[in-house]
Amino acid sequence: MTDTQILFIGFGLMAAAILAVVGSQLAPADTNTGLVPVTSRWNWAAGAAFATVVNLGLLFQSLDLGHGLPSGTRAGWVGLGVMCAVFAALVAYVVHSGEARGLRWRKTGIAFSAAMAVIAVVEMVVS
Repeated sequence: MTDTQILFIGFGLMAAAILAVVGSQLAPADTNTGLVPVTSRWNWAAGAAFATVVNLGLLFQSLDLGHGLPSGTRAGWVGLGVMCAVFAALVAYVVHSGEARGLRWRKTGIAFSAAMAVIAVVEMVVS
């Protein structure tokens, strides 16, 4: 493994841990008690960590880090694609503005992951 790959994996693990904590905070409360059940918190934390790992894996594939550092052109196009994925997530966030906080963020994350998957597929087809 190259240094870049090791750093990318380390960054991915830290990002997954941080977003797992954020995901656990977005878990919806029980309507009867007003408290968030522990199992619900763990489910949301695991979902956030899993989505982070998947998205970073798609980014790893799009940049083709398995074969060394990407060219500037490839990195630029992937960067543009990530900005488009962020825009798609922003649109999903605005469209679902009337929903509960947790469900709104879940749909935002799904929109971002779907856009990242499209970027990874396009990068594989083009290269």
